[in-house]
Amino acid sequence: MIPRLYFRLPPEAVAAWRITAAWALLPLRVPTGWAVAWNGVSARVAPSGEVEFNDSEDLFWATKVPPRGTGPYATDDGSFWREVHIDGGWYRDHFKLVLLDPDWDHIRHRFTTTDPLEFLLTLERWLADIAQHGDLREAP
Repeated sequence: MIPRLYFRLPPEAVAAWRITAAWALLPLRVPTGWAVAWNGVSARVAPSGEVEFNDSEDLFWATKVPPRGTGPYATDDGSFWREVHIDGGWYRDHFKLVLLDPDWDHIRHRFTTTDPLEFLLTLERWLADIAQHGDLREAP
């Protein structure tokens, strides 16, 4: 059984058109360079009109992979490549994202929100920033 977590989304919300009456994964914009180990970001429109989200602590997990054609710790320009991970989930009363560099003993950034759209947009921004720039453009 999928846990129940309800929100009202404005009709003009970016993700609102992606959500139907059937439980389904929400399509995420994941740029090249990420290996997604787990995506459980799913939702449906409930009969009440509210959006029901999966409220698991294990919603998302991805690992940055080495640039193509390079060793695991060196890039073409000689700079150092690091394995980083993004973990996301729902924790009792809020969504949480963490950037691990490289593991749970080294949490580099943390973000929390009660807004599912803010969670999704922040997740996609983190994935894009790290893929393009090697780090987050702005600290969350």
